[in-house]
Amino acid sequence: MELYWLQDFLALVRTGNFSKAATERHVTQSAFSRRIQALEDWVGAPLFDRSSHPVELTAAGQQLLPIAVGSVEPLLDFRASMRANAADSAPTVSFLMPTPCSAGIFPALLARLNREIGPIVGRGSAKRIDEVAERYAAGEADLALSYRHPSLPRPAGFDELDAIEIGDEPLIPVCAPQRRGQPGYVLPVIPGSPLIYLPYGRSSFIGRVVEDEVASRVAEVRPQKMFEDPLIFVLKELALQGMGVAWLPRSTIERNLGDGSLTCVGGGNWNIPLTVELLRRKKRLSDAAESVWELLAAGAAAERPQLRSATPAAHRPARARG
Repeated sequence: MELYWLQDFLALVRTGNFSKAATERHVTQSAFSRRIQALEDWVGAPLFDRSSHPVELTAAGQQLLPIAVGSVEPLLDFRASMRANAADSAPTVSFLMPTPCSAGIFPALLARLNREIGPIVGRGSAKRIDEVAERYAAGEADLALSYRHPSLPRPAGFDELDAIEIGDEPLIPVCAPQRRGQPGYVLPVIPGSPLIYLPYGRSSFIGRVVEDEVASRVAEVRPQKMFEDPLIFVLKELALQGMGVAWLPRSTIERNLGDGSLTCVGGGNWNIPLTVELLRRKKRLSDAAESVWELLAAGAAAERPQLRSATPAAHRPARARG
């Protein structure tokens, strides 16, 4: 039994219409119908007479109605109360980060900190990577996240901060699969054929990394530039639509690689390495922020923080600089 099945049940009782109830529940009508069917399978009897318009409750549905009404709202109120109490008592740590970090790295990091330190309310603010150091130095957050690549200099201001490496976030070339799961594009490209790829644009840090790497390894390219400074989720969607090869951060595509909606191109030889850094000012932070820093700097966790949703890799102590 899932709580949202009862919420779906009550929505259909209110509206009397599968389409309207699906809209209210923010799902497709087919998905909504499957969820009602799942509830009926769990109960072991039909709950609605679908031959009537609007749909009407069966005898079993009428028996379930007062149970659902008496259960759903109290459970939701209880959950909201517990979460509010936890949030009120948990310390808050604010982070500045480049926009791409917010897509996969930050949620994974926050989940890990909550497991290993205790309840922490994380507040993330995403900025262009060139703005992160300046805004962080001005006091906008407790800690900052950033990327580093050996071929590109750090943006101005980063060298004034302490930094620890907390993981790797390779950019992986992916595309939509063709039949039998084979990639729609290949790397290296067939001689005489251009590489069709989806660029970020050189105005972004990741865009410069990808363009430099592609230019150094591919003789002829055909950039599919459809947006100025596209966000990661835009390039990901274009790749899903078969528009070309996109280099995307590993943490943002693991589920797609797992379900086969995206496939790697060229094997690991074409991955572009990025280092994930945690940055701090050279002065005392809040107790909660210091706890975060000390955990990652000292390598106190039992695993290396890869910041991935998949099975973690072996631990390697963080390397501190500054």
